[in-house]
Amino acid sequence: MFQWFNEPKINFMAPRRFFLTLSTLGCLAGVYAIVLLYQGKANLGTDFGAGVLLRMSASSSVEIDKVRQSLKDQGYGDAVIQQVKEDDNSGFKLIIKLKHDESKEVGSIGQDVLDFFNKSFPDAHFTLDGSDEVGPAVSQKLRDDALKAFLLSMLGILVYIAFRFDFKFAVAAIITTVHDILVILGIIILTGREFNLLQVTALLTLAGYSLNDTVVTFDRIRENLKFLVKDHTFASLVNLSVNETLSRTINTSGTVFLTLLPLCVIGGDALKDFAFTLLLGVVVGTYSSIFVASPILVEWNNLAKPKAPK
Repeated sequence: MFQWFNEPKINFMAPRRFFLTLSTLGCLAGVYAIVLLYQGKANLGTDFGAGVLLRMSASSSVEIDKVRQSLKDQGYGDAVIQQVKEDDNSGFKLIIKLKHDESKEVGSIGQDVLDFFNKSFPDAHFTLDGSDEVGPAVSQKLRDDALKAFLLSMLGILVYIAFRFDFKFAVAAIITTVHDILVILGIIILTGREFNLLQVTALLTLAGYSLNDTVVTFDRIRENLKFLVKDHTFASLVNLSVNETLSRTINTSGTVFLTLLPLCVIGGDALKDFAFTLLLGVVVGTYSSIFVASPILVEWNNLAKPKAPK
């Protein structure tokens, strides 16, 4: 394995409380993002937000403001319109998100919008390339199922780490994984990116990636515990373990980062948000394995120490 450092001796544990405080603020942003999600104020995909997603194209361009005004005149004042720009500049393409309308029959909204557009912009020759429609009951079930999937995965992680190491390692791993999910979720929601089932898939994938990185460090800490009494305090032993796994962490994260970067830049509209979430998760997961998981163990160990009698 390529070694970036020759026996590094970086004191990662010295500023641990600063990074734990910074991570706490990131988690609070994630909690706020969850509140926005359940209030329906986030940019939800149709699978979570109960609505209609229309993919339309035209032979000639139309000003977005005119399209927006046309939808407003039709009763869709809260429509979200996105122009899709492709590298080959093939035509004028739009993605339109509309809220669910119970008064309309399922599947009829797309045709109604198409007819209205062709009446308002006869020279543009709009066509409906596709549509997705999800009702409130289905979207609520999808949200509940996504939450259940996350909770079950956290329970599985807790059992696995507690079996392989011990309980405090398991709790530290769970806190670290939840930290990663909250920070990434906060960035996605607060930057206005669409949150959908594909993003949930990315978050669960990153939970596994982050756990793997954390387990490697924890495994080295366990191996080094035999030196605790002889040569090291617990904090210095943890610091030693992080330094010993540093090159491995950089190699693994760097490889994944470089693989995802082209997808994020030129992956197209269908993959860009998914790749961005994965890319962000690699950075956050690498950070947390060094500056969150290990410091939690050190702080826990310090709190568990018996106090010297006065």
